[in-house]
Amino acid sequence: MCRPAGQSGRTPGRSGGAGRAARSQSTSSSRGTSLVAWTAESDSESRSRIARMRGSRARQTRIRSLLLIAAAVVALAATGCGPTQVPTLSPATESVVVGPAADNLLAGDSQQLSALVNDGKGRPLLGRSISWTSLDPATATVSPTGVVSGRAPGTARIVATSAGLNGTAVITVWPTRTDPSECDTPKPGWIWCDDFEKDRLRSYFAHGGHDGDFVRLPGVGYGGSTGMRARFSHVGQVQAGFLHLAIGKTPWSYLRPVDSGTAVYREIYWRHFVKLQVGWIGGGGNKLSRAQSIVNRTWAQAMMAHVWSGALPGAEAYHLGIVPASTTDEAGRVLGTEYNDFAHFRWLGTAWSRTPIFDHMHVGKWYCIEAHANLGDPRQSNGVFELWINDALEARIAGLNWQGALTEYGINTVFLENYWNSGAPQVQ
Repeated sequence: MCRPAGQSGRTPGRSGGAGRAARSQSTSSSRGTSLVAWTAESDSESRSRIARMRGSRARQTRIRSLLLIAAAVVALAATGCGPTQVPTLSPATESVVVGPAADNLLAGDSQQLSALVNDGKGRPLLGRSISWTSLDPATATVSPTGVVSGRAPGTARIVATSAGLNGTAVITVWPTRTDPSECDTPKPGWIWCDDFEKDRLRSYFAHGGHDGDFVRLPGVGYGGSTGMRARFSHVGQVQAGFLHLAIGKTPWSYLRPVDSGTAVYREIYWRHFVKLQVGWIGGGGNKLSRAQSIVNRTWAQAMMAHVWSGALPGAEAYHLGIVPASTTDEAGRVLGTEYNDFAHFRWLGTAWSRTPIFDHMHVGKWYCIEAHANLGDPRQSNGVFELWINDALEARIAGLNWQGALTEYGINTVFLENYWNSGAPQVQ
């Protein structure tokens, strides 16, 4: 899945800016983005998980407390019930609390830390000045405002100081590994892979560069590789560029597939890496990616698997959401007559990610975003839509009847989009 090369995972050998795919199931008939990969089926191996063991220090503290209590009881029994000596308690003191107290960064990533000065009862004291220091600057540096940046693999202690009091965060910096030739030899089951090291933009049936806002550049991708740089260059800008890919059987030649164009894909995975600049505001903009089934020359969509940001009415502003939709009835008739024919949409649910990747404490680092759409069986409500962030399953909707009895077309387009419905709040 979304793991550096050399580490185990569901799919072999991820590297910066490179795509992954798994084996395909079919019937015949890419804001900075460093990777685009679409696959047709998961490996049989289970998804790897990373779990951090926490609490061992807390367990040791509890054990020591129990031993001290036991020792006091023994001493009291040996000396009898003499006059009770009441100890004088020191007044509770202020403290500096840094958040997050521990985190992981890739070399080249950044993370905004926060520091609060609390009184003796844990209540925040506002208006206190904070200074920041890295005790291991070769591994990670920190700015005067608490933005820590990974420099080299290792562990760094970041200290926040206020009025002589200190709070500490432990930052572990991981190496980035890139393979600039990974997409040159696609693995079995891969439908498409683009690490942007070579210019493959002409393989997309449409690329919107939007006057230089969405362009392929060296050094902007994962691990310093080549990637796609997206920029909203003025306040209120709505469109900042896109990549549109066609796969499998399509209804006309404009939707030019990157494969043989005969497969009807009922299940795919698609994945890309995204990093937002430190200082990014406003949530995610709205559109990030979508997979869909386009069935005629008027762009009617039989189904859509939207991966949208939370900048939607009534939504969670800093989270990614999965929003499946359809314009077919149970008989498989496509009622939609054009692209985004909202009057004929059947909205099939919404689920939001746990990780708020667009808030100020989470921007500045690379995230691997992977989605999975399975149309299920014709006429059956057993389709699935899932979302992973950095190998963790964060949103899932099951029981979907996406296309009714329609089998002529499957999932045949995947879009990467930089689109802000209400316009960008700043240049970023």
